[in-house]
Amino acid sequence: FDQHEIFGSVLVKGGVGYRQPDSIELDFSSTMDVDSVKLYGELISYDHENDLLSVLAPQYTPPEGYQFTMEVYYHGIPTTCGFGSFVFDSHAGTEHVWTLSEPYGARCWWPCKDDPSDKADSVDIVVRVPANQIVASNGNLIHEILIANGRKEYHWEERYPISTYLVSLAIYPYTVWHDEYISAYGDTLPLDYYVFPDRYENSYENYLLTKDMMSLFASQFGEYPFMGEKYGHADFGWGGAMEHQTLTSMGGYSQTLIAHELGHQWWGDLITCASFHHIWLNEGFARYCQALWEEYFNSDEAYFAYMNNHAYYGSGTIYVEEPTTTSAIFNGNLSYNKASWVLHMLRHVVGDNTFFEILHAYASNDSLAYAAATTEEFQHVCEDITGMDLEDFFQQWIYGEKYPHYELSWWSTGTEELAIQIDQVQTTGYFHMPIDLHITGFLIDTTIVVDNYGPSQMYQLSGFGMPIHEIQLDPENWILKEVNYTTVSVDGNLPGEISLLPAYPNPFNSGTTINFFIPQGLGEIDAILQVLNVNGRRASTLLKKKVSPGMMSFYWDGYRNASGIYFIQLLAGNSILNRKVILLK
Repeated sequence: FDQHEIFGSVLVKGGVGYRQPDSIELDFSSTMDVDSVKLYGELISYDHENDLLSVLAPQYTPPEGYQFTMEVYYHGIPTTCGFGSFVFDSHAGTEHVWTLSEPYGARCWWPCKDDPSDKADSVDIVVRVPANQIVASNGNLIHEILIANGRKEYHWEERYPISTYLVSLAIYPYTVWHDEYISAYGDTLPLDYYVFPDRYENSYENYLLTKDMMSLFASQFGEYPFMGEKYGHADFGWGGAMEHQTLTSMGGYSQTLIAHELGHQWWGDLITCASFHHIWLNEGFARYCQALWEEYFNSDEAYFAYMNNHAYYGSGTIYVEEPTTTSAIFNGNLSYNKASWVLHMLRHVVGDNTFFEILHAYASNDSLAYAAATTEEFQHVCEDITGMDLEDFFQQWIYGEKYPHYELSWWSTGTEELAIQIDQVQTTGYFHMPIDLHITGFLIDTTIVVDNYGPSQMYQLSGFGMPIHEIQLDPENWILKEVNYTTVSVDGNLPGEISLLPAYPNPFNSGTTINFFIPQGLGEIDAILQVLNVNGRRASTLLKKKVSPGMMSFYWDGYRNASGIYFIQLLAGNSILNRKVILLK
């Protein structure tokens, strides 16, 4: 402790996979000193540079299909990397050691395969410390014994697969107290809390809620994934928290923080993101667990308020293009907030019961549980359960930017016909989403769902029998979006005359949508919809035939035309109507 130095050894038991390797390599910081390396108990030569420890000589590498044991003896003063890695700290004047290895910090204090997808099938952690200290770590405590020179030895055993960044130590003369979780099947799990003595009272009340949160998440996701071991919290010197497997390191005590970290035991520990490109599978899911707790513990209104408070409307993709820095990986707006909105939206797209069926199936998937997953693998689970094609959904929300910006216009003939136009006016591509439309009027209060996917779409409805007063787009806020409402007819009725509506978008470079309306009283009439250039010459004919009353929509791509000003002209009955558009290429 006094020298802030580690003296350690790592025994690796591994197997050789598909081919005989040229070397055995472990990630290990070059700032640490390797004292010796053994293979099968025999000292061997090695190379240690560029944060990589390699057994280089081919004669020492085992052939395909064989298991091997490799021992590394080392010492050194760990350097700070990431969020700390291995930290010699103090609290209230007493020495304190803690670790936080995510994303790439495990290599900074022990030789390992520092890749989230390459899980160790089990880990034994043996630590020797001054006798006044308590060591908390992953899994079950096998022994706590006094050894020579006023020291203690702690042996912790984790028998579930674990990513190296989830291996942890928390060392301090903690106040320790215990609770228990009883599963729906009557199985008991110890809940162990390692708390700074001066923070015991601050943490106690909310820590008591942990078992209730565990019951909730077990019902929504499947049983706690590390039954037979434990769950707990250990105070540490960082300002946030870290979901170390079976023992979260805690820097605060709010209900939502407890829910977030507990949720990680499923989403991050049971199933880990295969790479930090896909960190949203950890952090977006855990952020959403906070909303689920608000919904359960408080109300539906609290759930929606929580989601609305964590909406993000800025730029950037949830998929992390360059996961090389902590700021890029752990972007609070993208990896956490917007990512939680993906689950919020998915829940409404597939329906409540199906959504939680997806989460159960994902958590119990034979290939992903106690292993790692990509976005595409989660998408496949969703599609297997729903039978839906969700390619557009995941592409637009995970790999795309921003959100839809809708403009809604509507017309009504009073009691007979209703026309609703929804335009997407954002500049970042069109979103394909089901949209709730809440329609109210005299003795009318109903919600319909429309499939929306393009720049401008018209929906025609009939049979309401009473006047319509208002239409709201997604009033419960299930879609991350903006909405503008525009009035085409001041009295809210469908135009009584032939109408040519403004084209949208305008100006445009990849197509524009043109809508026109023929009132009921005219019956079937001849109509021509054409595009004229500034000289009055016809550039394109979009329609030339008899049309029936109603709202009609046409699309002009301008593909064969040069940039410039054009006029959309409608010849219908005795009417000649024009709208100016600008084509930009």
